[in-house]
Amino acid sequence: MNAKTHTDVRALAYLDEDGWWTIKLPDLTSPGPNGKTITATGSATTWSKVQRSAEQLAAAWLDVDDNAVSVTVDVVIPEDVAQLWKDSSAAEEAAREQQARAAVLRRDAVRTLRDQGYPADAVAAALGVSRQRIGQLEKAPMSDTREKIAS
Repeated sequence: MNAKTHTDVRALAYLDEDGWWTIKLPDLTSPGPNGKTITATGSATTWSKVQRSAEQLAAAWLDVDDNAVSVTVDVVIPEDVAQLWKDSSAAEEAAREQQARAAVLRRDAVRTLRDQGYPADAVAAALGVSRQRIGQLEKAPMSDTREKIAS
């Protein structure tokens, strides 16, 4: 009894100007009559049909049953939009770092005032926060203070 072989295929899909999805299977190629390489290419009318269309294209190209292929579809987006996303991720990470730094500075300010003998109620009044918040900031782990700011 022969074991069925299964082929994994990568597909690239992008939205065309006319609203259709172009599907390319870059690993499935053949030489063309003019010497250029032909890449397996198909289309789908909607995003919801891309996966199935890619599977059918791969199966037809490989001349196998649809169940013998597994296709992973990567969506290709315009480079300027991909850069926007990358920039937003970098900005978000920088904001998280700044927020963490701000928390360290707040804890340091509270601890400094308390170490200088200011009562918690006075520190709360001076910094415009509640007495409970001062207690929270005082109790935060010491490992989160100046060492993180310096690094």
